[in-house]
Amino acid sequence: MKKLIFSLAAIVIALNTFAHDTTKVKRTPEASANMRADKLKTELGLSDVQRNQVYAAVLEKMNQAKAIKQKYKDSANKKSQHSEMKAVKASFDAKMNSILTPEQKVKYEALKSEKKDKMKDKKGKMKKGQSKDSDDDDED
Repeated sequence: MKKLIFSLAAIVIALNTFAHDTTKVKRTPEASANMRADKLKTELGLSDVQRNQVYAAVLEKMNQAKAIKQKYKDSANKKSQHSEMKAVKASFDAKMNSILTPEQKVKYEALKSEKKDKMKDKKGKMKKGQSKDSDDDDED
């Protein structure tokens, strides 16, 4: 009897674990741009007018990036995709430079540099993890 109850409890727990929806809820570009503009307003000390301009610039960048990703979705031509994305980023940076004061530009560049360093660290950790995994696969 105890085995039966224990087995049923284990099955219920297992089913409950697998029943949870693990898919991520994607934000709309508008919501993401809004969050980014609010974050930059806090970090850079933007005025309300600047915040609205940053929101518009971020939203435009996100929509352009989405269109480029969709355009190259099934393509192996990553160089073209990369160059188009680079142009979008350059355009965005130009808009940001026109919106920000000199002091804010310094802070913004520091934030970008910090983010770039974090991405490099992440890539480095991922590469190490991948090489480790691939070594394990070779042993089997």
